[in-house]
Amino acid sequence: MTRRFAWLQRLAIMAVGYFAAVLTSILVPVLLIALLEGIEDGNWSIIFAFDWLGSFPLAVLTVMVGALLIVGPALFVAERFSLRGWFYFAATGAITSIAFGVSMPRSAGSFVFNPGFLGFLATAGIAAGSVYWLMAGRKSGMRRDLGRDLG
Repeated sequence: MTRRFAWLQRLAIMAVGYFAAVLTSILVPVLLIALLEGIEDGNWSIIFAFDWLGSFPLAVLTVMVGALLIVGPALFVAERFSLRGWFYFAATGAITSIAFGVSMPRSAGSFVFNPGFLGFLATAGIAAGSVYWLMAGRKSGMRRDLGRDLG
């Protein structure tokens, strides 16, 4: 396997892991809110009230671009120093989610310092960091091994 192909393969794994993490960070709060509303009011139709076709692709695109500016350096550090621990990616996800959620105008409104809102953001970030860790983070820093034949 050539070094260039190995690098492209690693970047593809990182991209797929990042995309899955973004989807997780969007779906977890929506599902938590729907679950809490459903339990509280006995009304499960709130899940269908979310305009999935119209706003979901835009939300994914916005979060992917905006969060990458925050989490990109952390992923670079993980790759550079071979950080493979779950806690690093979960904490990075939580910090990124809170920073991104609070920095977005109109997304938080007056809820910025509401512990419940910050808890939802942290939960979404931990879930996203965990998904990234499962898909790409466990093999972080494999660039030193790229292109070597071990057999």
